[in-house]
Amino acid sequence: MPGPGAPDPVLAACGVPATAVEYVAARFPDAAAWFAEQVAAGRVVGDGGVVVTPETPYDPGASVWFHRPVPDEDAPPVTLEVLYADEWIIAVDKPHGLCSTPKGENVRRSVVVAARCQFHNDEIAALHRLDRSTGGVLLLCRHAEDRGDFHRMFQERTVRKTYWAVARVNDRVDRETVRVESRIRKIQGVVQAFEEPGEVNAVTDVRLAKRFTDDDGEWGLYEVAPLTGRTHQIRVHMTSLGLPLRGDKLYPDPREDFDVEDPDNPLQLIARSIAFTHPRTGRETVVESRLTPSSHEAWRRGHAALAEGPLGMLGRNAS
Repeated sequence: MPGPGAPDPVLAACGVPATAVEYVAARFPDAAAWFAEQVAAGRVVGDGGVVVTPETPYDPGASVWFHRPVPDEDAPPVTLEVLYADEWIIAVDKPHGLCSTPKGENVRRSVVVAARCQFHNDEIAALHRLDRSTGGVLLLCRHAEDRGDFHRMFQERTVRKTYWAVARVNDRVDRETVRVESRIRKIQGVVQAFEEPGEVNAVTDVRLAKRFTDDDGEWGLYEVAPLTGRTHQIRVHMTSLGLPLRGDKLYPDPREDFDVEDPDNPLQLIARSIAFTHPRTGRETVVESRLTPSSHEAWRRGHAALAEGPLGMLGRNAS
């Protein structure tokens, strides 16, 4: 429960409520009646497992815990393409438009839940995240007891990632790698991340891999290597270079339909490859996505032939 001044729609519209139940009912009005039933049945708890009642006061910074009903129960099943698998981890090619983890109305339509159903394993968890609009390599851990060793790779920044991104061309980025360093901040409830003064916490290397022209003008295919993992880091840094990504509805300025996926023209950002020393085997492991910008309708229009030779060559360079 956020405190006064937080960018929260309930606080902005109604002020600080008297009780925790009032806040949750206002935050999820479509489920208010259902939530009241859960409270009456004693199924809602606070921090430490204390049962929440209709009289429990609103406590800024505290949490209330409950299981929301699955809103997409009738959603068609998702079959994930497996890129790599062993007894500890699975790497899948996350489609554009699919959440990495359950969020809001996307429960079954998330990689984690789809993987748990596909592989009959309720312990599967994501080791990192990709934005819903981003496609490409996503690592999953099969068993809870193994997560620590694999999470440590990301915490210690020993995992090497490369992305493909499509954007316009300018004179700030060419064949030589350009490094972008800044401080990025993401506030809960605010859709965009932003750069601010202060200690650097986000570093990204960018280089132009290929130029191409289609009916919409001249574009560049960029190889992008984030050295840190801030929310929306690539999108923020590419925008700061004057190169917002093709298909991006959120940067530089959010569109009214920024949260609606366009399957014919998704965000043209692909987690192309991920490389790491396997904590269990000690082997250098490289996993590559099978997605390419040529998978996108917007790319195919006007230059289908480019999807053959040059992209294959770039794929070898990226690995």
